[in-house]
Amino acid sequence: MQRSRHWDVKSAFLYCELSEEIFIQQPLGYKKKDEEDKAYKLRKALYSLKQTPRAWYSKIEAYFIYAGFERCSYEHTLFNKWKEGGKILIVSLYVDDLIYIENDKNMCDDFKNSMMLDFDMSNLGKRDTFLKLR
Repeated sequence: MQRSRHWDVKSAFLYCELSEEIFIQQPLGYKKKDEEDKAYKLRKALYSLKQTPRAWYSKIEAYFIYAGFERCSYEHTLFNKWKEGGKILIVSLYVDDLIYIENDKNMCDDFKNSMMLDFDMSNLGKRDTFLKLR
C-alpha cells in the first residue's frame, strides 16, 4: 500500500547558512544611536533575500544526500531512496514543503524521525492530489 503525506518545514529559510557576505541597513526600530550609518552583517538567511531559496535548497539537498537519497537527474527537487525488497521512498520538495510517497511504513517513520531531529516540521496530513493530479 502506498501512502502519500505532506509536511511543512517551519521557518525553513532560517536554517540556511549564507555562503557570501551580505550586509543590510539597520531596520527601523533597530537603529543604534550614534551608529545610524552602520550596517548589519547577516549570519543567517532572511526570507526577503534573493540568495535564500538557493541556500535552503543547498541545505536540504545536502541533508537528503547524507540520508542516503538520490537526486533525480531530470527533476532536481525529486529525491528517492531504495531498500531491498522493492521498498522505496520518494520525496518531492516544493520550497519548504515536502510531499512524499512510500510503500514501507518503517522507511517512512525513519525518514520522519530523522527529519524532525534536524528541522521543525508540521504534518499537513494525507495528500490525495498533487498539482491537481490524482
